Amino acid sequence: MRVRLRTGIDFITEFGEAARRFAAAAADTNPRARVPACAGWSTYDLVVHLGNTHAWAATIVETGQRAVEQNDEPGSRKPRALGEWYAAKAEDLYRVLQAADPTATCWNFVGRDLAPRFWARRQTHETLVHLVDLDQASGRTTDVADRLCADGIAEVLSVMVPRMYQRGRRVELSAPLSLRITDGPAAWTLLPHGDRPPAIRPGVDPDADRLEGTASTLFRLLWGRVAADDPAVSRIGDTARIDAFLGSPLTP
Repeated sequence: MRVRLRTGIDFITEFGEAARRFAAAAADTNPRARVPACAGWSTYDLVVHLGNTHAWAATIVETGQRAVEQNDEPGSRKPRALGEWYAAKAEDLYRVLQAADPTATCWNFVGRDLAPRFWARRQTHETLVHLVDLDQASGRTTDVADRLCADGIAEVLSVMVPRMYQRGRRVELSAPLSLRITDGPAAWTLLPHGDRPPAIRPGVDPDADRLEGTASTLFRLLWGRVAADDPAVSRIGDTARIDAFLGSPLTP
């Protein structure tokens, strides 16, 4: 049974496709190349991180319980072996997600949407972000479907930002901020909410500061893979407040 959220996205299928692309890219990348968005990491480190993240998620979905982080490594640092090692980790998670009871209760770090579908979505976006990283390290461009980027923006705001609050890292948001994608209808307005993560309201507040760009641009921006001053990003309103928000720990 495929898991679809209200977006209509089949995240198990999307995860499988993203993982296939990542495995192919890993097999075609110098393992010693530096990853621009991950300070101190080589592409080898990146691939090992993602493979172990998949293994961790697979254990959670299988057991329904919180799991310890994995710390496995491939037997070789050659690109082909690295790609094959990663592909095996991803395939295991893919099969676990396929076999999971969609009605089962399954732990996650935000404490809501306690079902396997959370992990299908989370691991899809994790893989896409790191595919961007892998391609940046090799000078390749990465095409990510607009619908996935739009959902990825929503996930950062509703899942990753609250996770950072759990870690004691709060965003700088002193006034309402709207985010609007320019190649689709989606928009969100963030409202300051005291010591809690910002409240999220759909649509644009005409009086709020505003960030605008394509779904792909804003997705990468929130993950720190595009700079705030990139020409593809439009900052409307108080740029100091907007930059303070973007300089906050929005994701791990």
